[in-house]
Amino acid sequence: MKNIVALTSSMITGNNSSFKLQLRLIEEHWSKGRFIKEFYSTEVGTVFGHIFTLDDEEFISTINLYFGDNANTTEVCDYLEETFCERNLNRLCKNFVSVSLQSPHFDLIFGVIETKLGKKYREENSIFEHKMFKAPLTVPEKIPVPQGYILGPLQLSCVESVVQQWAKDLELNTSDEAPLNILRSTVVSNIKERPGFGVYKEGEPGLPVAWITMYSGGELGMLHVVKEHRRRKIARILLREMLRVVREALGQEFRTHCFVKLHNTDCQRLLHSEGWIEQPYNNKRMYFHTDYLSKLN
Repeated sequence: MKNIVALTSSMITGNNSSFKLQLRLIEEHWSKGRFIKEFYSTEVGTVFGHIFTLDDEEFISTINLYFGDNANTTEVCDYLEETFCERNLNRLCKNFVSVSLQSPHFDLIFGVIETKLGKKYREENSIFEHKMFKAPLTVPEKIPVPQGYILGPLQLSCVESVVQQWAKDLELNTSDEAPLNILRSTVVSNIKERPGFGVYKEGEPGLPVAWITMYSGGELGMLHVVKEHRRRKIARILLREMLRVVREALGQEFRTHCFVKLHNTDCQRLLHSEGWIEQPYNNKRMYFHTDYLSKLN
């Protein structure tokens, strides 16, 4: 397996939509962190690749893997040996790492990675089992914002509102600042580096009643409407506005996606009604962590 010149997002085909989108965000400078992109090719031309996201201390915190559609099991195992070599294992974040992929070989891949990373992290690892939805090909028309509300960019002054709600969803102990700081860092990056929108009551621009952001991997997330302000189509307004901005910036071929918890049937109904397409589940995310961050699985 030989190292090859880096691919561009336009060269990614097949069922790797999440990898393609993250690569495009990096190209468009919508993800401004530190990344390592490496690509390999076998003798018969099967392409593999990965994107490592580095934290502030230059350790690998997230891994997004790309497998060519025609990859066989032998090639997959060879690539994983190359990628999860001792040198890269030593560069993994000491507390937590997530691994994302789309591949029909998921069970095989998970087994190999679990063995490799089990040397560094505790044995209780997690598989991200949310439903995956892909955005529709067309963007629905705008909906007027309800009277008394304002739609605008999500501001840094909104960070704590978003963090506290996220922590509540994860059932975190909000008196422990360590996990909250990790959530805070993600929210700040989402707001500063990529489009995000909030809905505010008139006269209260710093206090959002609803919001939506985009993660560094290109998926939409954190969609939330405060309970007292629901049933006003606010979530639908936010979803359409994000789709419009992403489509105008990245082009028609880059269809964003999102992950929804299995029990969140309200959000699933919203996405279905908006033309989002539920995917045959071929995108999964693995979490490996120490006890320090066990509540984030």
